[in-house]
Amino acid sequence: MVIDSWSLNRRWQRLRRPVAVGLIALGGVLMWSREHGPSVTVPTLVARADLAAGDMVEPDDVEVVAWPEDSRPQPVAADPGPIVGRRAACAIRAGEPLTTERVVGSSLLAATGPDAVAVALPADPLAESGLVRPGDRVNVVGAGSGTARVLADAAPVLTVDQEAGTVVAVPSTAAPTIVAAAAAGSIALVLAQA
Repeated sequence: MVIDSWSLNRRWQRLRRPVAVGLIALGGVLMWSREHGPSVTVPTLVARADLAAGDMVEPDDVEVVAWPEDSRPQPVAADPGPIVGRRAACAIRAGEPLTTERVVGSSLLAATGPDAVAVALPADPLAESGLVRPGDRVNVVGAGSGTARVLADAAPVLTVDQEAGTVVAVPSTAAPTIVAAAAAGSIALVLAQA
């Protein structure tokens, strides 16, 4: 088989543009990877499985992974010590970095004061809307005989379940009135400033 110069020249003319584009693209990729090289990673504690607000964080719920340093949230834990044995302050998804701000003491009431008690309230339109999250503050308002009054002012929200209801921390002296109003179906939550 004889290959003449005319046929080689013709093949080269057909291939030279795609080859040139490929070489330029390869050069661009090599330059980009040289400038952006591998990112530095640091040990970061993440949730191994989904945690609901109020769940106790157990040793099996966490793992240490290599996380890109430039995208690591602060203050994130690298060691399970400050996280394990505490409760999730809000829902935490699997793979999400665990910050010390996302967990509270082993009792959800630990940060609310010595006189606080937890009161479960029925599902409320405000909570059902998804606007209320653990850590928010709400005013608990009771209504009756044409009037309404604030039964608990700026009560911290401990947990929220859009179907089951909301648990708030209130002063122990206000708890009986709030429970009675909730049983009568005349209670509402109003989002308050923290």
